[in-house]
Amino acid sequence: MLLWTGDTYRNFAVDTLNNSVGGTVNFFVRSRVAQDYADKVTPIVNEWSRLGSLVKSYQDNDQARMKAELNILSNASQVVQGELVLVETIAYDTDFNQLATSDANLGASVTNDAAVMDYLKTRDKADARKPVTYMWATPTGKPVFSTIVPVGGFRAVGFMEVITDPLPTLAGIGKVLGGNFRILGSDGNVLFESLEDGDASEGGEALAPTADSDAPAEAEAKPAETAGGTHRATVDISVGNGRGGVWATATFDRDITEFYSQTDDLRTLSIEILVAVLLVGWIAGWILLRTTVFRNLRAFAGAMTSISNGDTNVRLPRVGSDEIGEMRKALVGLREAVRQAMILQNMVENTPTMTALITPEGELTYLNASAQAYVGGDARSVSGDFLKVGAEFQKRLSNPANLPFTEVVKTKRDHLELLAAPVRDKDNVLLGTMLAWNVVTEREESRIAVTEMMAEVARVAQSVTEQSEGLLGLARDLTSQSENTVDQSGSALDVSREAASNTQNVATAVEELSSSIAEINRQATEAADVTNRARSEAEESQRNIVSLEKASSEIGSIIDLINDIAHRTKLLSLNATIEAERAGELGRGFAVVANEVKSLADQTASATGQIGDLTTAIQQEVQKAAHSISTVGDVIHQVNDIQSTITHSVDEQRRATSEISENVQRIASGAGSMDQMIRFVNDGAQSTGRSAHDLNTASRELSDMARNLSERMKEFSERMKLT
Repeated sequence: MLLWTGDTYRNFAVDTLNNSVGGTVNFFVRSRVAQDYADKVTPIVNEWSRLGSLVKSYQDNDQARMKAELNILSNASQVVQGELVLVETIAYDTDFNQLATSDANLGASVTNDAAVMDYLKTRDKADARKPVTYMWATPTGKPVFSTIVPVGGFRAVGFMEVITDPLPTLAGIGKVLGGNFRILGSDGNVLFESLEDGDASEGGEALAPTADSDAPAEAEAKPAETAGGTHRATVDISVGNGRGGVWATATFDRDITEFYSQTDDLRTLSIEILVAVLLVGWIAGWILLRTTVFRNLRAFAGAMTSISNGDTNVRLPRVGSDEIGEMRKALVGLREAVRQAMILQNMVENTPTMTALITPEGELTYLNASAQAYVGGDARSVSGDFLKVGAEFQKRLSNPANLPFTEVVKTKRDHLELLAAPVRDKDNVLLGTMLAWNVVTEREESRIAVTEMMAEVARVAQSVTEQSEGLLGLARDLTSQSENTVDQSGSALDVSREAASNTQNVATAVEELSSSIAEINRQATEAADVTNRARSEAEESQRNIVSLEKASSEIGSIIDLINDIAHRTKLLSLNATIEAERAGELGRGFAVVANEVKSLADQTASATGQIGDLTTAIQQEVQKAAHSISTVGDVIHQVNDIQSTITHSVDEQRRATSEISENVQRIASGAGSMDQMIRFVNDGAQSTGRSAHDLNTASRELSDMARNLSERMKEFSERMKLT
């Protein structure tokens, strides 16, 4: 009786422990497959569904080409490198009619499930654009994983089902659970196993068929096996597919030798107590076990099952302060530890900051979701310098004395901002190194671009300064030449007035010649003297007009040079405006300065255009004056000829007198016109001087603005260095 009681208690405890195993195994398997594996496979399948050749075969409804494209996926890098095990690929149209399959020809699909097919067909457009995943089993009992995605992106032309084998993702689960975990096919063959010592494999010898189970997460315990003093408990488990069905049939066995030893000791103690108190003690002990121990153990087992399933809000039974009370305290601590662990795990796993954990031996043991997406694999598939940051950084990382530290490094792929920090336990023992990183490529490239832009703007400002100084010198030269033009035009005006006076004298002489023939010789002599002086003055006037014409031509050259400088300044201001727009908010102040420079350049071009028009007019008037002076010279030569003729014949003298009178009138008229022309040249020269003065002022302002721009760019560069 006593032995039976001990065995009953032990078997009950073993059954309770085994019952919790089913829920725990289901939780771990679904966590790894339905969450971790799905997060890994879905981006890969999405990428395949957007391949141009595959989308084209859907659009053309070319089923032969479609089949070839599906077969090509078996050579994808993720499959060849073992990142995932591809079983079969199936193509569907938008109504989920099967179009083509890969050569694997599994002969089954998750769409064979009527409920799944109904859901896929009745989804709205928004849901149809999202990938869906399913856990299901083939007719042979092999557990597989299907990912169904739209083909062609936003405008879906069909759907594709990718069937993969997720069992490799369960590697190490036996070590985590503390036992040997095996998945069996319908024929009893081992499809996958993960042993307690960490060794895992796929396939194996056929085992004895297991009992059927209709409900997922149920567990059937087999009697403990004893061999050489070692006790092991085997549990048959049905792993659910999340839709009320069975995904896989598994077995789990563990070593319970220590538990047997503890129950044997408890049984011996119970026997001693029961023997001492005889039958009453036995009855009291039985009642005590039934009312306190068994009930509390069942409650504790239920709580442990809930905690193992992730429910950290489960209520614990109220007990006294005995050993059961100590067990409750321990379970409270376990519940809180699981809660904190889950919170921390979710925080680290879901943070956008990429995080890795490296052991003191340099082994990579953990990558969060962001890090896995960045490196293209999980902690088991990458190792060594997985970020490609170089051996020197790896050496610093392996030395705890260097921790913690932060650093920005450049890899072939990106700029990374790295943070390395030690991870220690409560006794300050180093457990590993946490490496966190963020991609800061855009920030670093922006900083480099701003630096280069500032250097370019500084060069432009320096060029503007030099050009404005050159423009200032040209303005001074133009001012000086316009002043010379004014002086020369004044001299020409005096000569013109003197020529007009001489012409009047000639007219008087002609009148006197007409009134008295007796005075012809004297008047002729005086006329000859006057015409000689007039000829000299006319020649001098003609030389002055030539000089004035040359000066006006030089003014045109200077205006062309000023126009060229103004055009180049405008181009520089346009370049500066473009660079400022590229700089965005930082270049707004420089854009204002560049616009002012452009405005001054436009004003300079306008002023020089007006000066050019005036100079052209001056040149035309000067050419007219030169022509008039030339006419005066010709007339004077004719006067000399007439004077010679007068000495030979009185009659000819009379005719010559009349002709001289006419010529004198023309001379007077030409002299008046020349006076007006010279006045116009003088006014134009003075206007040119004023324009040159305005150009001089604008050049100084442009030079000052260019210097201010250079100073502002230096200040901005210093601020950029500080930030």
